[in-house]
Amino acid sequence: MALHAKRQDVPERSATRTGSEGEGSMVSFKGYGNECSLMVATRGPGYHTRPHVHESEQINYILEGEIWFFVEQQGYHCKKGDFQRVPANKIHWAWNRSDKEAVVAEAHAPGLIGERAGAGAVALFDEGERPALRNPGANRYVDYDSANVEAKYK
Repeated sequence: MALHAKRQDVPERSATRTGSEGEGSMVSFKGYGNECSLMVATRGPGYHTRPHVHESEQINYILEGEIWFFVEQQGYHCKKGDFQRVPANKIHWAWNRSDKEAVVAEAHAPGLIGERAGAGAVALFDEGERPALRNPGANRYVDYDSANVEAKYK
């Protein structure tokens, strides 16, 4: 473990969602400490998650492209350079409605590394430092009428 990781040493995680978690492809890489995690995710055209919730506050920064983020009844069309926040415990989801990839940096506090959310994530702790994770949160998918919300933003 170290306080620093070179990009080539951080594993990429490729995921293709179908069915219960949504639709589309995403490639991501993630690092974390005790209080937060940072993920950079490239979401392909058509990528669409199912509504979910987690105990972490989430702040998104769009590095490339454009993507829609939905927080309960509100939709946000985010483009390169935009920030967008998801408060803790709020139902939310993402949809790349464009024909190009969207690259998003996502910060989660506390870190979102529980269960599959932490697969391949790099721990950034000093040599000899004992990790003291506050709450390694995870996504919980929920039933929510997302189609009705999305219809307001077509």
